[in-house]
Amino acid sequence: MHKIKKPVSLNTSQMTSMKIKQLQYETSTLRRLLDFLKDENVHLKYRISEILNDRFDKYLLEEVDGFQTSFIREDHLIALLRNEITEVDTMLEKELPKDEKIMKNVESKLKRLHKNMHVAEKQFSKLKLEFRKFLSKNIL
Repeated sequence: MHKIKKPVSLNTSQMTSMKIKQLQYETSTLRRLLDFLKDENVHLKYRISEILNDRFDKYLLEEVDGFQTSFIREDHLIALLRNEITEVDTMLEKELPKDEKIMKNVESKLKRLHKNMHVAEKQFSKLKLEFRKFLSKNIL
């Protein structure tokens, strides 16, 4: 016969510590996603510079400029999201949120951050697709 093990009981301090580590893991994951978006954005801006250095149809310059402006806006959005992540990280590291009110605030900010990241990721994917279509239509 198998013995049924009782669940290990954790004290409040251990639970809080585990929760903080999980929240820190989540912010780390979001930071890695932002790094990826930033790298992709750099790659797209580099692609624009390559296109402009080649023999390029000057009549398309306005559209290319529009994409460049969009990529610069993405840089600003990435910076804002990075600041939000840093704010949550700071709360988790320095304020040591043992207070339930502070934990709820951190969780609320992280939930909003996840939502904002999801929206940013969708917008960026759409922008990349539009740029690829533009290149396919006008460059290839």
